[in-house]
Amino acid sequence: MVNEESNNRKNRRWLLIVSLLLVAGSLLTLVFTSFNDALVYFFTPTEIQAQSKDLEGRKIRIGGMVQEGSLTKVEGTQKIRFLITDGDSLVPVRYDGMLPDLFREGQGVVAEGVWRGGQDFPASQILAKHSEDYLPVEMTEEGISKAKSSILKSLK
Repeated sequence: MVNEESNNRKNRRWLLIVSLLLVAGSLLTLVFTSFNDALVYFFTPTEIQAQSKDLEGRKIRIGGMVQEGSLTKVEGTQKIRFLITDGDSLVPVRYDGMLPDLFREGQGVVAEGVWRGGQDFPASQILAKHSEDYLPVEMTEEGISKAKSSILKSLK
């Protein structure tokens, strides 16, 4: 009787361990597949031209600079057209919607949408990139010198 009870405990323990491993494995699989589907890397215009057929119908992001002189707006609407360049290749983009404040010609941009080869890229979202050497107004030369003198005073 005691031996049978001990075997039941072992069996229940193994069943619990196997069940927990199956549940944990299922959750991890679900998380990683969902995460992988949500990732959208950006391609440069040169990469787009090289892989155009492979990207057909896929949601992608195109990153580069807004070509100087290429921005055209449709009067009375939010529709725009512009070219994204990486210095070697160009991709024409069209977008209908609110633009980020930092969007302008000569600035970095990432356009997201579904690639339809041989046409303008129909962007569903525009992300503007700013330079990494951005300083807030408070950190101009005057602000920096005040901060340095304040730090020096605190060290005395």
